[in-house]
Amino acid sequence: MHHPIDPRIDRRSLLQGGAAFAAAGLLPARTAHAAVARTDGGADLIIRNARVLVLDRRFRVAEAIAVRGGVVQALGRAKDVLRLAGRRTEVIDAGGGTVLPGINDSHLHLGGFGLDFPPLSYDVDTASVGEVVEIVRGAVQAATAPGSWIRGQGWNDNRLPRPPRASDLDPVSGEHPVVLSDFSRHAIAVNSIVLRLAGITRDTVPPTGGVIEKDADGEPTGVLRETAQDLVSRLIPPFTDEEVSQGIDNGIRILQSLGITSVTEPGISLQRLALYEKKAREGALGLRLTALLAGGTDPRQLRETLAAYRPIKGLDPRRLRVAGVKIFADGIPTAAKTAWLHEPYLDGSNGSLVIAGSTLREQIANLHELIAIAHARGFQVGTHATGDATIDAVVAGYVKALRGGRPGGDPRHYVIHGDLTPKATLRRMAERGIGVNMNATIKYLLGRTLDPVLGAARTDYQWPYRTALDLGVRVSSASDASVTFPSWLQGVQSAVLREGRFGGVAGEAERITVREALATYTRTPAWQDHADRWKGTLEVGMAADICVVGGEVLDADPHELINLPIDATMLGGEVVYRRTDSTAPASYARTASAWNARGTACLAGGNCCCRTAHA
Repeated sequence: MHHPIDPRIDRRSLLQGGAAFAAAGLLPARTAHAAVARTDGGADLIIRNARVLVLDRRFRVAEAIAVRGGVVQALGRAKDVLRLAGRRTEVIDAGGGTVLPGINDSHLHLGGFGLDFPPLSYDVDTASVGEVVEIVRGAVQAATAPGSWIRGQGWNDNRLPRPPRASDLDPVSGEHPVVLSDFSRHAIAVNSIVLRLAGITRDTVPPTGGVIEKDADGEPTGVLRETAQDLVSRLIPPFTDEEVSQGIDNGIRILQSLGITSVTEPGISLQRLALYEKKAREGALGLRLTALLAGGTDPRQLRETLAAYRPIKGLDPRRLRVAGVKIFADGIPTAAKTAWLHEPYLDGSNGSLVIAGSTLREQIANLHELIAIAHARGFQVGTHATGDATIDAVVAGYVKALRGGRPGGDPRHYVIHGDLTPKATLRRMAERGIGVNMNATIKYLLGRTLDPVLGAARTDYQWPYRTALDLGVRVSSASDASVTFPSWLQGVQSAVLREGRFGGVAGEAERITVREALATYTRTPAWQDHADRWKGTLEVGMAADICVVGGEVLDADPHELINLPIDATMLGGEVVYRRTDSTAPASYARTASAWNARGTACLAGGNCCCRTAHA
């Protein structure tokens, strides 16, 4: 394991090292890493012709950066950095693009995200039924097991002249059952094999609230809406362990192509952790993964999980680490109205805690006990809390636990989502070192659509980036994929503009700058990960996790950020993605748009953490 800090170096050598680099036209290291700046020998890698954003607190900018031994060796003027080139140094011309620390998506469901891509699932968001049919034909041809299920998602009634039907799918599906979810998850289209397996005939009575669409002769067309989907969903086999593993590999490749080098996956099972550990030991985990174990909603569940948990040994924790547990406290403040609020929704209804308990008092006591159990074991706690009443209850639980001390002393507990965190609570969080993990990409999805649900004032305030940062709260940003596509560029765009997918500005007063938004995807998530001493910035001696963007980020029109390509990604100084060597699109703008349409519908339906249908 690389240790960038050498406690044996005295103050004089540190100052001499910094002064020498300044004289050479190189940016000095921060004091703790100055000795690394004096590393002898040629660089392994140099990136030149770039705008290098160090993302430190002074927000320094350089022309070039050198990497050696998996860490940043030097950065500064191009001519000075290039002096570190040796015979084996790889030199990358960034073409005037932007270089910044590898992106840290600090709340992403990796296990589910990768299952939404071929060959495990196919995007059928097309303009014609014929195009849907051709996608299914290709999926059948690519299938490796006879009779395997063909899954797809994304068809849209509003875009197609009509839904795809069994009569469209049967000629190309052979012996394979086919199930295609629409973009909203409120309908599916299946072929005749599936209708037969489910026993659906002209005489089948749909469950309450469901619709079995029929043709002019009264025969089912294969389109099932709302609860009628349940007639089929119970038949669809879960993904196998091998398929889940393949999905994780798919997801990692896509994340690498987006410049993402670190993720935090919240709420995983011990079985999923074992899969990640296996991949890490085989050298097949192509990013840094911080995990939160599923803490459940009942203290008994958490105790059982922690009793069965065995800490990972013999692996670099900088590649795979269990940081703590995730607690799920309430729902979401969308049309579903499942978040618990101090003031009810406009229709007078309210959500509630989802913590075990027959009374509110008992639920809050169990919530605080869950936090206390994890805290006492030395775990960090991240709690899903979106409504202001829930957030206040969670923060009260954190403060109570912090009063009792903790092994290690710096838990960095945080609120997940934190949609409607009151200003007074944000101030309390800043004082206690409690962070918040917000979702600018979801803000883009929702925009002003919640005005009829929350009212204009609360819709404007939702995800109060500006207020939180001004009060000194550590704010990280994350995609919550699969709810949204993990485009950090769209997240930066949304945090800066506060413009919704359907138009309008939701919370001009909560806008932040591009520089601040970039920090929420790099430096602050490293703090959340307890990793800010070795990753999250491009200071000398820090991990050489690097994202190269094919264009200007700082001075670009924020509306155009989503269209910028990612040219390369480095993990620990190793190039893990190059756009020139990849079949990935130059921009994921269309993919993100289709994905986000599904995410919007998913959120409107009250689902918080949307994953692929029928996973």
